[in-house]
Amino acid sequence: MSDSHPAWKKVSLGDCVCLMKSGLSRKLSSKDIGIPMLRSNNIGNKYCSFNNIKFWYVDDPQGARTSDYILNEGDLLVNFINSIAQIGKACLYKDELGRDCLYTTNILRLKPNSKIESEFLYYITQTSDYSLFVHNITKPAVNQASFTTEDFKKYTFFLPNINEQIAIVGLLSTWDQTIENTERLIVAKGKWFCWFSNTYLFGDNYLPKDTSKKTRWFSIPEHWKIVTIGDIAREIKSVNGSENELPVLSCTKYDGLVDSLSYFDKQVFSMDTSSYKVVSQGQFAYATNHIEEGSIGYQNIYEKGLVSPMYTVFQTKDSVDDIYLYQVLKTNLYTHIFKVSTSASVDRRGSLRWKEFAKLPIPLPPMKEQQKISALLNTAKQEIDLLKEQLEAYRKQKRGLMQKLLTGRIKLSVESGSQRRSDTKTEQGA
Repeated sequence: MSDSHPAWKKVSLGDCVCLMKSGLSRKLSSKDIGIPMLRSNNIGNKYCSFNNIKFWYVDDPQGARTSDYILNEGDLLVNFINSIAQIGKACLYKDELGRDCLYTTNILRLKPNSKIESEFLYYITQTSDYSLFVHNITKPAVNQASFTTEDFKKYTFFLPNINEQIAIVGLLSTWDQTIENTERLIVAKGKWFCWFSNTYLFGDNYLPKDTSKKTRWFSIPEHWKIVTIGDIAREIKSVNGSENELPVLSCTKYDGLVDSLSYFDKQVFSMDTSSYKVVSQGQFAYATNHIEEGSIGYQNIYEKGLVSPMYTVFQTKDSVDDIYLYQVLKTNLYTHIFKVSTSASVDRRGSLRWKEFAKLPIPLPPMKEQQKISALLNTAKQEIDLLKEQLEAYRKQKRGLMQKLLTGRIKLSVESGSQRRSDTKTEQGA
């Protein structure tokens, strides 16, 4: 971080911590017996997560063997032995269990000293400078990458006084709360959308149901039809050849078909696309070997695109509304149906080829109802998409603000920060 405020001091990470220690290496159990122990996958976004917690059973939980590894509120936990993607990821320990908690050997525990607020140190680990530094000191390996504590201690940054730190933490925490609230709203809206989808896509809005048609998977109103995918669609086997330079698409679990280069920000497909399949606008494609994850998409991005030879492409007939069908196939129920059908497939190689896929049942209301349902669900989904765009905008604005705050290019009034620290001390002394 260059161009910092002139009054700020340049310090190293080693100057700001009184403890930097890796954890214990022990065989763990999922049974709630012994001491909970945090692993790499418990390193959360800001605070540690206690999902899928593991336990270490010892005869003397408070003995000397473990006392040096018991976490305290405000400790910073860092992945320092992990995959390249996760190396250096940090979070704060917050005691949510109400009991002693340990940490494994691939986590580095940092205990901030009196020079630095623990949350301020956390925000330092969220900067691009920090990420670049970790990348430079990391030693790649076949299974897991790592860096040494001696190298890690050398990371340098600019440090304001305590009151300025508190003021900065207060502002960034407000942004964190806004982001967290938006994330929760998206999750809640997503759950509501699942219920809303099932209500309309399977005719649950027709109440009471005096009569209905049933399959193994669902029931529908009497005036609807139950058809197979093969009744309303046909497979497309158009191959690119060597003449066309078309954009390559990938199929994702949640977003359907996406432009591969834009989505992954790198090339993950073959340089030679001559064997790739052509998927035109208005056609469907699914990952034949990963359909059980719900990886199916509708091509509405380009006039023509390409997908891997391992994908299956199909096109509907006039009896079905494409968007209605796509919404049916993206439900959690159909992800389950894909998973069960893949396991039962004659192929038994984790794939669902067109011959078996075409046998799957589809609930089919009259065309006008299909179109009405599509419009209703599209409106509901747009609301969620707007919230996701808003969330990304919040994250981007926070990153820009954080860069300016942590270099002193924006100087905050420290009056509120001083008061907050005074109140904190009063609470602690009470």
